Amino acid sequence: MDKEKLTRHLTHVQDKLLVLRMLDKAERVAKQYTPYYTDFLDPYQITLCKNVLDNLQDVAYCTFGGIENAERNVLAIYPETMTAYALENPLEALRITGNFSKADITHRDVLGAVLGLGIKREKIGDILAGEGEIDFITFKEICSFLCISLEKISRYKINIEPAAFDTLQKPTEQSKQIVGTVSSLRLDSILALGFGESRSGISKFIHHDNVKVNWRATNRMDYEVKSGDVISLKGKGRIILEEVGSKTKKDRLKVVIKRLI
Repeated sequence: MDKEKLTRHLTHVQDKLLVLRMLDKAERVAKQYTPYYTDFLDPYQITLCKNVLDNLQDVAYCTFGGIENAERNVLAIYPETMTAYALENPLEALRITGNFSKADITHRDVLGAVLGLGIKREKIGDILAGEGEIDFITFKEICSFLCISLEKISRYKINIEPAAFDTLQKPTEQSKQIVGTVSSLRLDSILALGFGESRSGISKFIHHDNVKVNWRATNRMDYEVKSGDVISLKGKGRIILEEVGSKTKKDRLKVVIKRLI
């Protein structure tokens, strides 16, 4: 396995480290004939790994996300002579209930409460919020700990217990539409409009690597955003550039942005 050749195209240090770790595990899978499961990966990371794994001959792969069209998935790497059906599903679903509404507890509240217990972000998959009920996906190995330790989210006392995958809520999202104009499709301009911040304030987030476009970190303020791009700002949330319209008389571009709440 020529790891240097397989990772030569990767320019970001974190991307290269991720793929090199994955290649180390793939090599071990081929030698020891034992499957390996990654932590939860975002869509960009999954694509990175799949593109490299497609060039290997001794291993195969599949993903586990717990729900159809999951955003965050675990990549399972296994010997090519095995079948995916022989693999154990490493995931379990948990359901949180309590006297709260969908507006009372946000995705970030749930994540913050779980991370506050010392659980790493990479151990948590998709979070599905509903009225008085929140489902999320995690690894079987930490479910008991979470059921015992997670007693409160935000200011609400909660109950938590395992849930069957086929009873989980369908992914939904709360959002608001922002219509405005920008001087260009530069990343800092789109973020400033989408989050109601000044461009100078946004530049600090970008310089400190707190921005991702389509799940890939970037520190380029002049990155040109395209229609359909998903942009996340750490601690603030996520926006999607839904539409780019025509120019105004003042030579500004009309845009429609969806901000996820």
